[in-house]
Amino acid sequence: MKFMPKIEVEHRGLLDEKKFAELNKFLKKNGKFLGEKDRFSVIYSPRGKENLRVVRSSIDLKVRITNKKSELVLKYGRWSGKDARKEFLFPIDSKKFEEMTEFLKILGYYYGVLQATQTFLYIYKGIEFAVVKVPDWGYYFEAEIDVVPDLVKNADKKIMAVCKELNLEVLNDKDFCKLLENLNERPGFRFNFRKEKFSDIKKRFKEYF
Repeated sequence: MKFMPKIEVEHRGLLDEKKFAELNKFLKKNGKFLGEKDRFSVIYSPRGKENLRVVRSSIDLKVRITNKKSELVLKYGRWSGKDARKEFLFPIDSKKFEEMTEFLKILGYYYGVLQATQTFLYIYKGIEFAVVKVPDWGYYFEAEIDVVPDLVKNADKKIMAVCKELNLEVLNDKDFCKLLENLNERPGFRFNFRKEKFSDIKKRFKEYF
């Protein structure tokens, strides 16, 4: 059987507190609720890049733990407020989370940002909606369809149409970069494993483990 990587077609947009509550209420009533995800992620900058600004790399590498289950994640491709990228997921033992950060450090990945989120997941009209709260920061949504490469354009059109129906504004490339930079610039959410240990970071986010 020929390997066919999954293409993740995803659009994103900002929400205020009122729209966050309204969207959750609407999707819970009219869609299918998939559950809640409490997630902590270690998101890497490209190897050797220590930069506060967003770096345009086609490689999006992270180690994350979601509802106590850990995985190594690689997304590959151009990204923006809306994008279509190959996605690779590799489950790992949560007890080896710190060991994985050491492994990646040896490979040259040691710098990046931390992210902690509370996400409510729904299926609506064949689209997975993630309605996300970032503690002490704000709210956003993601609308996603996973497809084979030939169906990327159809998925893109479908997501745009449903977001318009729900009065959700998809971020353009420039505004998405501003969102990322705003998240990245929060004090205490940058890491450098050449200067600190993951075990010290873990103490701040122990509820996720």
